[in-house]
Amino acid sequence: MIRKLAPAAALLLTVACATSPMTSSSTTSTTSAAPAISQTASTAPDYILLSAPNAAREWNAIDPEYRLHVRGTMTNNGFLPVGGVQGKGKLCADGKDWVSFSDLKVHKASDGGSPTAPYVLGCASNSGFTPASRDLVTQ
Repeated sequence: MIRKLAPAAALLLTVACATSPMTSSSTTSTTSAAPAISQTASTAPDYILLSAPNAAREWNAIDPEYRLHVRGTMTNNGFLPVGGVQGKGKLCADGKDWVSFSDLKVHKASDGGSPTAPYVLGCASNSGFTPASRDLVTQ
């Protein structure tokens, strides 16, 4: 009897899972080209260290807690941030430069151009990047 019911039960579970909507508990919004990822800042698997934003790193709670960072997920479309700037550190005043999360590069306002979301405004220097606030621009 169990052998006869097992395939039907497996089919029912497959259909139920395939039709369940994916929800996002993220506090930031994303563009329509970005994949839907269900996560919060406390569960995001990766982070960008803002003093060296050229690579996503795997989350390790010991390293970034005392430095300014942004948590999220690395995707084929770039880094998908969740939440805002976290960690401890000084913010810069009147930041006009930005870190683009789509290409993980620091862009200087003096070079021209305008940022495309998602990004964070701040101050670029020879020693790295310092955000101007804890807020991210997501649209």
